[in-house]
Order: sequence, then structure tokens, then C-alpha cells
Amino acid sequence: MQPTRFNLDIANNKPAVVVTGVSSGIGLAIARRLCEHGYVIFGSVRSDEAAKRIGDDLGERFRALVFDVTDRAAVSQARRVVDETLGERGLSALVNNAGLGLFGPLEHLDDEKFEDIIGVNLFGARNVTNAFLPLLRRRSDARDQVGRLDATGSPRKIINISSLSGILNTPMNGAYCVSKHALESLGETYRRELMPFGIDVVSIRSGPIESEIWNKNIAEDLPFQDTPYAQVAMRVQGIMRKAQRESALPADVIAKLVQDIIEGRKRRTAYELGEGSKTSIVLSRYLPTRMADRLIHNALTKKTRMKTPR
Repeated sequence: MQPTRFNLDIANNKPAVVVTGVSSGIGLAIARRLCEHGYVIFGSVRSDEAAKRIGDDLGERFRALVFDVTDRAAVSQARRVVDETLGERGLSALVNNAGLGLFGPLEHLDDEKFEDIIGVNLFGARNVTNAFLPLLRRRSDARDQVGRLDATGSPRKIINISSLSGILNTPMNGAYCVSKHALESLGETYRRELMPFGIDVVSIRSGPIESEIWNKNIAEDLPFQDTPYAQVAMRVQGIMRKAQRESALPADVIAKLVQDIIEGRKRRTAYELGEGSKTSIVLSRYLPTRMADRLIHNALTKKTRMKTPR
């Protein structure tokens, strides 16, 4: 089921972006902001109901693509839809936003849920990137042939919505950290492989954002209470709840940054922002590993205050 308001005439004259995971939170904020600023957005959702709801909300500049990022056949079909719609124009950008979180100690995490996190956050990003790269490369090639940039005024972009957990490993957040560290490696490798084609890859690493991704994973009152990790789990859960309640950034902060990156106003390869960003940078880059280990341990077993990544 596709929203009926999508305007093909507009699609033929405006820069186009694919955004995954637009049902809510960061993805929806990105899609909305880009639509409001003249872009045509192809956004992935996982149900026909969500496709209609978001399509009716965002209007004629938005077209929903119904697929799960781990389903390669469905991703390929979505690419064909975008390809047929845009023709030789290609894409201006791809935003890999779809993601899952999972709370708990690595020893006691459900194996299937752990694999799901890696599947969505890592393999899903690779599936989508590989599927849509020909459309990004086509846009880049077209620019080279005519000797100028397109309407965005910037080279093609792949933007990965990562996390501070992609640079700092923290207890009870292991599955998410592993997946985001892997996403960082994936993005850096793509960037170096795609340089000859004029396609850039940028990572956004945020602290807590107003999103449902963690609310779904920190709702239990006594997580892992029957394991040796109960005390630390409750401590981490408390820190995360407090951060979400008191310091989570509005999703539109990420959306604005995405727009600035696409339009060339931001040119770094990665951006850290939000609660815990300075702490994460110091612990992951500047302190000896054993010292960082001890500081994190003390923060989670005593009353030492530490800002924890999203």
C-alpha cells in the first residue's frame, strides 16, 4: 500500500534521499525536515499501516518503501521502485537510520535477540548501502559528465546514524556497542572505497535522543535480577532512564545535522553530540584503557556520576 499523495512531477525535479526506519523518532524527524526543505524522500517502514500513516503525514514529497533491512530481496525490490521513479537522475543521499537496541549483560542475552541486533544494525546497513549504491554512483557520474554539482550543491552522501556506543563500550549495552562499533568500521571502509566515485560516508554518533529505541529496552523494573549482574544492571538502567528523561536531545537536532551534511555545510567524517559525548571521547581516545575500565567500574558500582552514551 503506497500513499496516494506522492507527486511524481515533484520527484522528477527535486533531489532525492532514501532514509531507513522512518516510522518514528530520528528517522521520522529526518524525513519530515528534508520534505519541508524541498527534498523528495523515500522512507522505509515495515508495514502497510505505517506506510499509509507516514505518507498521509508527510504528503506529496514522501513515498514509503515497505521492507525490513535484513530482507535482501525486499531491499532489492525497493531499490527497483526508486530506480524506476527517478530514472537517470539517481540519488543525492542515503541515510542508514534503522536500528535496534538491547539491554543486558552479554552472558545472559538471548542468542536470537543478539543476532537480531547485529542483523539490523550492521548487516541491514550493508544490505541497504549495497542496494542503493548504483543510484548514488549514477548521480555522481552525472555530475562529473556535466561538470557541476546537482541541486544540493554537494557530493553524494551516505550518512550512518551511529551512536556514542560506536566509540565507547559500556556494560549492559554490549550488543548495541558491538553492532555500532562494527557499523563505524563498515562506514569507514565504504568511505575509502567510494572516494574515487565522489561519494562520501559520514557517521553521526549521538548520546540520548528522544526516541523509542531505548524506552523499549529499559522498561523492566528489575532487569536480570536473578543473575550476578543485577546490581550493575539496575544502576545502568537508572542512569539511562535519567538521561532519557532529563537530557535527551530532540530528534530534529539530528535531522538538521543530516541536512547540513547533505548540503555540504558540515564536512567532517563523524560528529559526536549530546549527553556523554565529551566523556565518551575522553574515555575512548585519551585515557589508558585500564584507567577507563576503572572509571566505568567505579561509576557503576559506587555513587560516582558518569554520563552514559545512548
